[in-house]
Amino acid sequence: MGLVKSVFFVLTVIFLSTASRLWAQDCLSGLPTSLQSTVEQGGWKIVQPGDVPMDDWKLWKNAHQGQCPGVAVGNFFPKADSSYIVALIQEDGEKRFLEQVLLVAMKKGQPVTEVVVSPTQVSSPSVVWKLGPGHYAGVDGSKASISRDSFIYEKIASSAKQFYYQGSNLKSFVISN
Repeated sequence: MGLVKSVFFVLTVIFLSTASRLWAQDCLSGLPTSLQSTVEQGGWKIVQPGDVPMDDWKLWKNAHQGQCPGVAVGNFFPKADSSYIVALIQEDGEKRFLEQVLLVAMKKGQPVTEVVVSPTQVSSPSVVWKLGPGHYAGVDGSKASISRDSFIYEKIASSAKQFYYQGSNLKSFVISN
């Protein structure tokens, strides 16, 4: 009976690791190749499901079913047809990461990047996601009426910050501490 349990365990681990890799590939499949090659340079890689700690992943999956934790697509950037918010990580020693967030807009068929969050050392990656236009409030009582898509930069079950453009100025406020 012990042999059967051992074989079952090994098969389960193989299945889960394969499924995780396939989900990661699928997660990035909607990105233009030029965008992915623009941001994944110098050891930086887009945050994928396997990078998010298991407890955080469960919360993410329940709240954002089918979304990639490292990429959100929307109309964030003024005067661009589509834009992407991309969370990137780079290994920085044992169980430490450098993390940064870029806004990438496609202008005249070429990706143009803007650093939204400068490289910061973290123990686990944050995620990004999109919110549609609307009226929003921060934890400090600040309010914003946002006419285009905005995006959230979130440390799951901890802090979150909402970013948006007002004209050509990028603004933000804290929505969770």
